[in-house]
Amino acid sequence: MTSPEPYGKDTLNNSPLAADGSDFPCKLRQGSFQAPLHENYYHIGENQTIRLLGSATHGGGSCQISLTTDLEPSKDSKWNVIKSFEGGCPSDVSWNLNGLSTTDHDLELPFSIPEGIRPGKYTLAWTWFNKIGNREMYMNCAPITVAKAPLDPPSRNMADAQVFPPMFVANINGCMTTEGVDISFPEPGNFVEPKRQAEKWPEESGPVCVGFPRFGGFVASESTRPVMATAPILKTSSVLTSKCCKCGCHSSHPTVAAQRRK
Repeated sequence: MTSPEPYGKDTLNNSPLAADGSDFPCKLRQGSFQAPLHENYYHIGENQTIRLLGSATHGGGSCQISLTTDLEPSKDSKWNVIKSFEGGCPSDVSWNLNGLSTTDHDLELPFSIPEGIRPGKYTLAWTWFNKIGNREMYMNCAPITVAKAPLDPPSRNMADAQVFPPMFVANINGCMTTEGVDISFPEPGNFVEPKRQAEKWPEESGPVCVGFPRFGGFVASESTRPVMATAPILKTSSVLTSKCCKCGCHSSHPTVAAQRRK
């Protein structure tokens, strides 16, 4: 990730998180939270982009953009998703792009800081679950400052409240995704950009990953129903209903279901 300018830019590389989760979150390392030279400053509601560098796109996959109020996140940090990309992320080519890890292919993911996020300082995370290759999780983090929208938006009804679910974690915590599939997240939130191939989509009632997660946004309960983490960054929230399975199933929230049928 090159924009927003990430933490520890001088020591950041293109590799995935460690398979045992030891460097989760944010690729923990010496200097992992070294602040960038320039502040990443975003207004609520303004169009922004995540910019990515490199060529090994592994057939695409699915990504999320999440926020935490922790400025030096740890495994105990609570992350909230503000946008999910299901399929074709960061590229929809069948394998890898031509070039090196330093090649710029103009890979961009559009997003905005949605209403319901309070102004303040956050850590933003881009996470990626590749479709082809070893079962991995990629994660880069950046400090950002969120400012109030230049013009106050109109008031919203509770029925329109945005949903900011916990960030999905897999492949580093004992719960493994399936190769060759563009995963759909158990709780993607209200902002979902699907670029799926129908023949590579998981069954609606099937698990997104298989195993018993040791840590992450979803934790096993007695009923095996995913438990939503809570965090103080939201002004409003609502509840998603999900089918039960070990590591989280595909959401049955009507907004999300309608988006996936497009």
